[in-house]
Amino acid sequence: MNAICRTLYLISLFALTGCTDSASLSDVNAPEAAVPGLTESSQITDNTQASVDVDGQVGGGTGYDLSISLFNTPDPVTHLRYVLFEYEAADAVGYECQLDNTDFIPCDGSYFSESVAIGQHYFGVRAIGPEGYIGDTLQFQWAVENLFGKERQDLIATNKMPDAVDPNSWRGIFRINCDFSHSSYNDPIVYPGRENAAHLHRFYGNTLVDHNTTVQSLYMTGESSCQGNKLNLSSYWIPALLAPDYSELTGDRKLDANGDPAWRVVKAVVGDDDVAHEIFYYSAGVDDLQSIGPIPPGLKMIAGDHGGRPGAEQSTAIARWHCQSWGSDDATNPTFSSSIPECVAPDRVRMDLFFPSCWNGLDLDSVDHQSHMAYPVSEGTPRVTRCPESHPHPIVRPSYHYAFGVTPDVYHPESKASSGWRLAADMYEVSEGTPGGMSLHGDWINGWHPDAMQAILENCIQSELDCHDGNLANGYRLSGTQPGTQNEPEIVDMGMGY
Repeated sequence: MNAICRTLYLISLFALTGCTDSASLSDVNAPEAAVPGLTESSQITDNTQASVDVDGQVGGGTGYDLSISLFNTPDPVTHLRYVLFEYEAADAVGYECQLDNTDFIPCDGSYFSESVAIGQHYFGVRAIGPEGYIGDTLQFQWAVENLFGKERQDLIATNKMPDAVDPNSWRGIFRINCDFSHSSYNDPIVYPGRENAAHLHRFYGNTLVDHNTTVQSLYMTGESSCQGNKLNLSSYWIPALLAPDYSELTGDRKLDANGDPAWRVVKAVVGDDDVAHEIFYYSAGVDDLQSIGPIPPGLKMIAGDHGGRPGAEQSTAIARWHCQSWGSDDATNPTFSSSIPECVAPDRVRMDLFFPSCWNGLDLDSVDHQSHMAYPVSEGTPRVTRCPESHPHPIVRPSYHYAFGVTPDVYHPESKASSGWRLAADMYEVSEGTPGGMSLHGDWINGWHPDAMQAILENCIQSELDCHDGNLANGYRLSGTQPGTQNEPEIVDMGMGY
């Protein structure tokens, strides 16, 4: 009897006897290489069709074939915390699935969970046939181990420990660099399933994000342009920053194919680890560091207001601009602008965008993509920053910190400054007296490996360290950046799209 046949026999035996103790199966020859801690009935590997047909009767004698064929499973032992099962039965009109000791729930031809805990797990699936017949349960067991402690492709050993944070600075922080992935007129949070429905966005992180992206596809497909690669499959995106396009020969404004003033993308200083600016930070938004939890896998959120405009400027505590030469910081020099300042070459235009870090504890998204999250509040004497009662769960706070070079290809030919720059989301006329950038906002979907996120929280933030270059403060740092497709579509209607 080969290994697959033994497996099917064991599964059938479980279905007949209800046996759950593998020791009672001692009369059956064990597989040659059973996984430690797992029963023989779990020895179904990826891409193996494993069917259950009790007593050789189709559908338990109902006349319907409700035997399950399992096509996709996790490895018997894995560090991955997401899981996907795919299966089918010839005469099924539906399925019911069970994870561990939970109740059976309706499911379709696949079952996905973005987060399962470290330890051993059980998955069961059964087919529902015509007239309400229920097929036998197909069982699968696997084990999830900790990410750390073994050699992993996207972890690099290091003996460098991060320094403590500076006084009157971040409470504790983790910083990474990312390369540019691609650009498109898609937004999988605001316009899911609708291609080219948004203004022009610049995407970082998962390299295959488009209008059809879901939490499942975020984890299951693509790589990442960020440090950590598949340990950080998160997607980060912002509106494209645009500059008027001038002729290098005459200094006159170029025209596009429609005869309108032409624009060009201002690229962020990213990619090359030796010169690039670390653009994504993870830090604490509340004073009580021990109260902070990790960001839930699959959480979606938006920071800033795409409707920001003259007369409705955003708070610089959330969305802000400044010239790098200003030396701005919150503690000693809080000089920031709600619009793009005129920075003169060789200066850089800097942008900061802070996401909400108080969660309602229930929802990974909401109808408006914002109400499941809130910003901390500061109150009392002495002032304490904490989460409001409506959103009582503090989580790690993501923030975006871009730098854009004021260089000859994008500056004004006379002023050599960032004159006339605008965001693709600016829904107002940008002029000399009305600078662009007031619509600054960003979107984010969490695709971090939970063990890496937990290390960021415990080792960097709660330990009050300043972790640079993806250093996790546990003897490992994340692997380097890599470019995505770097696709650049044409600029349509000042980046506002189709």
